[in-house]
Amino acid sequence: MNLSAILVVAVLGQPGPQNIKPQIGYVYPPGAKAGTTVEVRLGTHDWTTDVELFSHDPRLKIEITGPASEPILTPPPYWFGAKAGTVQPPLPCEVPARITIAADCPPGPIKWQVANANGGSEPGVFYVEATADVVEPEKSTGPLELPTLPAAAVGRLSRITEIDQVRFVAPAAGLVTCRLDDRVGRPFEGVLTVRDAAGRTVADAADTVGRGVVATFAAQAGAPYTVSIHDADHAGDRGFIYRLEVEQGPRVVASLPAVLPRGAKTSVELIGWGVATGALKLESVTQTVDVPKTAGEMFRAPFKLSSGSASYEFATADAPDTLEAKSSSAAPRPLAVPSRTSAALDTLDEASQMAVDRYRLDLKKGDAVRLGVEAARFDSPVDPSITVVDSTGKELIRGDDLNTSTDAAVDFTAPADGLYDIVVNDLSGTIPSRAHTYRLTVDRAAELVEFDLSIPAKLDVALGDKADLVAKLIRRGAWQEPIEIEFENLPTGVAEVIEEPPPPPPPVVKGQKPVKPVKPAVRKPKLGPGDQRIALTAAADAATTSGLVTVVAKAVIGDRTIERRDRLLLTTTLKPRVVVKSAVQDGGRIVNRGTTYPADVIVERLEGYTGPVTLRMASVQQRQRRGIRGETLAVPAGVDTVQYPVFMPEWLETSLTARINVIGVTEVADPKGKKRQVIGAMDGLIVMSLEGALLKLSHDPAERSVAPGGVIDIPVKVSRTVRIPEPAKVEVVPDEENPSLFTAEVVTLTPQQSSAVIRVRVAGDARPSGSRTIKLRATALEKGRWPAVSETAVPIVIEAPKSVAGK
Repeated sequence: MNLSAILVVAVLGQPGPQNIKPQIGYVYPPGAKAGTTVEVRLGTHDWTTDVELFSHDPRLKIEITGPASEPILTPPPYWFGAKAGTVQPPLPCEVPARITIAADCPPGPIKWQVANANGGSEPGVFYVEATADVVEPEKSTGPLELPTLPAAAVGRLSRITEIDQVRFVAPAAGLVTCRLDDRVGRPFEGVLTVRDAAGRTVADAADTVGRGVVATFAAQAGAPYTVSIHDADHAGDRGFIYRLEVEQGPRVVASLPAVLPRGAKTSVELIGWGVATGALKLESVTQTVDVPKTAGEMFRAPFKLSSGSASYEFATADAPDTLEAKSSSAAPRPLAVPSRTSAALDTLDEASQMAVDRYRLDLKKGDAVRLGVEAARFDSPVDPSITVVDSTGKELIRGDDLNTSTDAAVDFTAPADGLYDIVVNDLSGTIPSRAHTYRLTVDRAAELVEFDLSIPAKLDVALGDKADLVAKLIRRGAWQEPIEIEFENLPTGVAEVIEEPPPPPPPVVKGQKPVKPVKPAVRKPKLGPGDQRIALTAAADAATTSGLVTVVAKAVIGDRTIERRDRLLLTTTLKPRVVVKSAVQDGGRIVNRGTTYPADVIVERLEGYTGPVTLRMASVQQRQRRGIRGETLAVPAGVDTVQYPVFMPEWLETSLTARINVIGVTEVADPKGKKRQVIGAMDGLIVMSLEGALLKLSHDPAERSVAPGGVIDIPVKVSRTVRIPEPAKVEVVPDEENPSLFTAEVVTLTPQQSSAVIRVRVAGDARPSGSRTIKLRATALEKGRWPAVSETAVPIVIEAPKSVAGK
């Protein structure tokens, strides 16, 4: 192959311009009570103003009520020290919205998604709560106070090293449980610590497996307690949202049996903290639970125990479980085929020093069984494995984590007549207890007729093109009948294209005309085992649209029909009309700290587009951001080279290479004339190397104190290079927690001036007293256009108000 051919192959093998798809970051607050309307802030990534919102439950309605904010940069101290170089979350723009929840909406999570002409998002979640939450104020300065228990608080860890506090008073003596959900926004590893009024730790726990945190302790009547919440690595972000529930009473953590039959009363062993005596110990009590025939897969039942009120959510089924037979020996317990057994790994095996249960099956040669161990759906601490051993002690097969959970399963066919031991182990490494419950299932493969359907949450199809939907079909049992896939509510212009291969052409007979090939016939798919690809096409002349599509998978086995349903967001998209490129490809720019650098950028229009382009900072940036930010810049039609302003904070190290990612937004009409906004990506990045600052603001060091309502004079000095022969403006930066705490008239220094005094007024209601910091900022324009900025932090002490004599 010659060089030109290699170049052609290289070009053709490169991916084309890519759309920047909208994504959901978070919702704050993340939940609300049914029957209410709540104002929220949506953390968004690369949305456009024509974005559409889709709730997976019609009882929940989401409406955008205002424009998006500018990108919110992760605040200090992320910009300094070792953490400054770590991978940081995408930058959100916050959009105000209103969420209305119908009164008949049951508690639980509801998925929602967004889409525009660039594609659809992954799902976000909004939580319908049984009670109203206490929401942390945006500018919180102290612990969040909870009302009478039970109660719940919502907050977020917006910056690294942040520690939130929630305070409550125990109404009575007894157990109090704190539940921290650290997965309601951007997931983090929460740490929860409970302290009493003297500062002593009474309970603490950390999220080590991504399931949240639960801590239970014995409280004293009328005593105040403070819950501290932080990330295990002391990270922080606006998306680090949490929900803390605090309630008093016994805490049920498990049940035996683990699954209850519908339409029957069952005697149940409730296992939990203080369920029998109210003491801080794991114990059990027996209760009767009546599950109605109409119950779904889960059923929550309340209990009036001698130690207080409690509730527990049970898994349900059509038939009852068998309880693990009690035995004082290590002999295997006999198992039937089929069977469902609820059990607990509550003792250590002396030989292996692991929690082990043993069962025995009597099988004939060729008998095929499916063995499964469930623990995850019961929130059990058990991490199970399952092993089949023959009569000589030889291990024949072992199963551990499944693709979707830490549960275990194996398919086993007996090689000969005989007894086979089934060994269930707990690999979690936790101390065995009665709460380490699990469910062992045994099925004949020939009688087990089940399958699972798994599809992606979204699918994007470009107009005039096709895309493959990958459906994962996991069969259980020995059946081989095909599975049929159907679509409900496909958008107009989208069609399924699966074709039968054409029949082979007939042999050519001399003297006869060739037979015209038969066009493939469109058919519904009959899918076999494994992952299946189903092609969907979007007509080139269709409108851009989005909608929730239901995918139905059906299998007919004899007189039985098995059906599985799932939904995805299907979006038809437009191709990008622009690609943004850096004019300097080798990263050779030398820029100054504390300045706004006009980076030369090439705007390359595509698909015949000639109109205006809006450049803006992308949500996803590389590490080492440290406060680097870009503006929103309008590029007129016909202009293909511009200077994009990039602000470089003065604290950037000169040893670093800085980068910024920019996207381009265009407005075009789809084939039906609807105006849509299409986002194109950047080819590469704007890369800059740092050198010293052009402007420096400093203050006269001194010890300063002031009373509330007082005035303080701060001498300042402005140093600048000859590249900034412009006036410099010095002003007070509003305090983050209290913007009106410090105020001052703006001071302007001429190019001939280098020093001045800025007079700062302290609010008369300044609270709390003690050490504070006044931030001052100097701004001057380079070349009369590009801002150079420097800041200095002035420590002061606000004096405590003097008490009035005689009071």
